[in-house]
Amino acid sequence: MLFTCLIPVTAKNKSRISLNDEWQFKQSISQNWLPAQVPGAVHTDLMNNRMIKDPFYGVNEKSLQWIGEKDWEYKKTFIVDEALLQAPNVQLVFAGLDTYADIYINDYLVMKCDNMFRTWTLNPLPYLKKGENTIRIYFHSIFKVDMPKYLASPFQLQAWPNNDQSDIMLSLYARKAGYNYGWDWGPRLITTGIWRDVYLEYWDDIHIDGTQIITRKLESGKAKMEAVCTVMSDEDTKATFTVEYDKKEAVRKQVALTKGMNTVRVDFEVKNPELWWTNGLGNPRMYDFDIVLDKEGRKVTDRVKTGIRTLEIVREKDEQGQSMFVKLNGKAVFMKGANYIPLDNFPNRVPESWYEYIIKSAADVNMNMLRIWGGGIYEMDAFYEMCDKYGILVWQDMMFACGMFPADEHYLNSVAEEVKDNVKRLRNHPCIALWNGNNENEISYFGWGWKDRYTPEEDRIYQSNLHKLFYDVIPEAIQAVDETRYYHPTSPVTGYNNIDYNMGDVHFWSVWKGGWLEEYTEAKNIGRFMSEYGFQSYPEMRTIRRFASEHDLRLDSEVMLSHQRARNDQTRDPNFGNNMMKMYMEKYFKVPDDFSAFVYMSQYLQAEAVKIGIEAHRRAKPYCMGTLYWQINDCWPVASWSSIDYCGRWKALQYYARDAYDEVLVSPYASGKQVVFKAISDRLQKMKGELEITTLTLEGQTVFSKKVSFDLGANGCEDVASITTTELYGGKKENEVFIYVTLNENGKTVSSNIHYPVYSNQYTYSKVAPIITVEKTNEGVNLRLRSSALIRGLYLYVDDDESFFEQNYVTLIPGKEEVVQVKTHLSAAAFEKQLKYLSVNQVN
Repeated sequence: MLFTCLIPVTAKNKSRISLNDEWQFKQSISQNWLPAQVPGAVHTDLMNNRMIKDPFYGVNEKSLQWIGEKDWEYKKTFIVDEALLQAPNVQLVFAGLDTYADIYINDYLVMKCDNMFRTWTLNPLPYLKKGENTIRIYFHSIFKVDMPKYLASPFQLQAWPNNDQSDIMLSLYARKAGYNYGWDWGPRLITTGIWRDVYLEYWDDIHIDGTQIITRKLESGKAKMEAVCTVMSDEDTKATFTVEYDKKEAVRKQVALTKGMNTVRVDFEVKNPELWWTNGLGNPRMYDFDIVLDKEGRKVTDRVKTGIRTLEIVREKDEQGQSMFVKLNGKAVFMKGANYIPLDNFPNRVPESWYEYIIKSAADVNMNMLRIWGGGIYEMDAFYEMCDKYGILVWQDMMFACGMFPADEHYLNSVAEEVKDNVKRLRNHPCIALWNGNNENEISYFGWGWKDRYTPEEDRIYQSNLHKLFYDVIPEAIQAVDETRYYHPTSPVTGYNNIDYNMGDVHFWSVWKGGWLEEYTEAKNIGRFMSEYGFQSYPEMRTIRRFASEHDLRLDSEVMLSHQRARNDQTRDPNFGNNMMKMYMEKYFKVPDDFSAFVYMSQYLQAEAVKIGIEAHRRAKPYCMGTLYWQINDCWPVASWSSIDYCGRWKALQYYARDAYDEVLVSPYASGKQVVFKAISDRLQKMKGELEITTLTLEGQTVFSKKVSFDLGANGCEDVASITTTELYGGKKENEVFIYVTLNENGKTVSSNIHYPVYSNQYTYSKVAPIITVEKTNEGVNLRLRSSALIRGLYLYVDDDESFFEQNYVTLIPGKEEVVQVKTHLSAAAFEKQLKYLSVNQVN
């Protein structure tokens, strides 16, 4: 028998008693209760009790499918005193139950839950007693609950094959994270359990149920604000409503409250506000707004932490189609970033520090937006707090991805409450830029051939259901709790039903599906906002060794194929992902025989590929005003499109993103018999600069050199120079030279780039070794790198998990020194002894 001392976490608005501690769990047919963690999941509880092996290692995942097929129970015993029983208002809160859960208090069935994303609340007082009480939660297998829905459906709903790695698409019928069922970068692990906090709340006769602080307008020297506050009162009464910030009173107002729910709206001003800006444009300043409700000297308070900023998603018809861009504080801002998936298949075990690491890593490479993809979860509070802190805007999907979903009355009502719960929780974060209805639900139906599988009547019914869910229910639920943000019904909004890319956001996957990298630069393939595109690679060898033994280190091993989930959409060929990498590698580079060299080349190829896409999108500014590659992170160790692997190790792409996303970029590109040099600036101020263009042989001989001065306006994007290849190559063959260009401002290089006239495999690289000097610094070491010939894609590494290279996969220009900073606990001598490297020169 477990007893819990109830220690309240007190707030002036409500008092809270955590019920997270001392839970037990068991399989429903078992008599053996085991210790459980809350928040948690049955898989992690089984691992903690040494009942199963790590699902991420080897092919263990395959043998653990039984877990999702079983029913599970959780229980907790706790003590309740007389004071709680006498409280005027008590609420039991389950912030997240995964997914079909029956809640019992002292063996009374008090609630049946069926939505992983909802916050479930109930009044427990009728069921509680003084002294010992028990909560028991019975979790039903999703297979038992959803198979009857699947069988009873008048027509079968479709999903992208990777949406559910089985023959039956049950994932569509549950309000549960889609990636739990498997994806083309993730395992199939059907979770269940108490995945977010459990607590009791109690309050007196009045409390604040939620406040939104809204920036209505920015004027010279002031911000016009509004506080929208929901107040629950047990009686008709009067109170004084006050808003304070920075310990200053902004407004005071007398309000009349009626019994039940009240909405109090108060306008106020903030003088000389410090605005919240995205990463690179300014300080993401956060304010604490204190709301005080004073009823006859008894004060109830609420605190909202938010930023002062205005934000619009501009969707206007123009001569080029229909725009889609972010206007922040009145300024058009080009979005640079990535898509984001959950950090783990078991999100309960992700610490706050890991959220900060990923968000800071995004900020460190000049990103200003992340898109939370619709097949995962509405993220933990820590994610949005870190985005607020680092100035990263969030494109927030609702949790629907790549499938057809039901639209019966119960389902729609559940979705409406899910949306209200999460939008209300997140609406005060200045990082939230927009709400998006779904990921690829419309392009899949209208553009991938699904529509043709149905009769005209079935098509009519489904289109009606689709419209009802994403154009009626979800936007109405959002509007009920947040009237301030743009709603995007689906992503992408182009690429189907004869809607051209010039009309909105684009998911461009032709390159990975067998097209060539050159397609990234074609104007017809660039939309107004590039919200998805990408290229796959393997994680580095240290991460691979976390899930594979030495004899598994080959592309066709069972273990490696288990951690390579990209499949052909039709044939489901497990070798598809590896074969695609080989195909591209053979065209542009060479395919190494050695496995570790292949892993290295996969990362370098990914970085080069996505760099081509990013630069093409930025060169199309202001027609195109956003580029978000797929994806920044992983949920387990796997070959995927990520730029940071599951263990937090930066791939080549993450390093490349720093330069590709820098506020000022020089981007050379071929145009017929010329090379054009474009300067791009995301600064809100104009600039003067100078391009220094040099053509070199691989051994460092200069065959052409020129300097070009230019002026560039705020948010500018202009061709600065155009030079014929005949002049640039100086009589040399195109496979003997490369072009190195720097953009200089006040004598300092702020951007540099390289243009290669031919593919890498057409060069004959020198096998020269880099000259590396190791110098001790306060935080680790500096590596001074030089070479007498071009060394392309130099990857530096040591066998030490705590050493972090600030730069990597660098290309050494003959005669030019590069300095790489490394944070490490190793001495300079120990570091130098461990240091190893790979480069394209060695592999090709």
